[in-house]
Amino acid sequence: MFRTIIYDQQVSALKPVKGRGIMTIGIVYYSRTGNTKAVAQLLAEKLKQKNAAVDLIEIEAVKQPGFFGAGRAAMKQIELPIKNPDVDLGKYSTLVVGTPTWGGCCSPFIKTFFSSAKNIKGKKTSLFVTGSGAPDPQGKPRQMMQQDLGTLGMDLSPHFLGLKMKNGKIIQGESQVDPFVQSILVK
Repeated sequence: MFRTIIYDQQVSALKPVKGRGIMTIGIVYYSRTGNTKAVAQLLAEKLKQKNAAVDLIEIEAVKQPGFFGAGRAAMKQIELPIKNPDVDLGKYSTLVVGTPTWGGCCSPFIKTFFSSAKNIKGKKTSLFVTGSGAPDPQGKPRQMMQQDLGTLGMDLSPHFLGLKMKNGKIIQGESQVDPFVQSILVK
């Protein structure tokens, strides 16, 4: 269905929409339980329906942390090792970054990935989070990602998607998915 890529590969060739070139979007996400991955795939599907070229880029942990270890690492923002550092994101016009919430914070794998990713400065970037509770749209995970990614020079969108999830299904916030997708497509 979708390509999940780890390292630089060619974006699928799609026919351009009349009057404009194809938007190339990289959806970068980390998912411990599969909830964030399910949202990344949903966003990719909706963006492809709008004629965007989309790649899913999964951040791969060297070792999956346990429940308590994950929460501790997130709260202290301890960078955890990943299998795919130094990814070149230069071919994407837009990035969408997704993370689960752990202990009310974003996953530290996001910080680890972007601290070594290449060609991210100035990239239009939209953010989404998933959690077992309804994420506060102005809450700590959003603020953490905005601070970390803004410091790296990424152009952060004011639009944000926070979803309450259970077993790969959206429990709360589904009505915000389409407006979020539309905000990604605005140049």
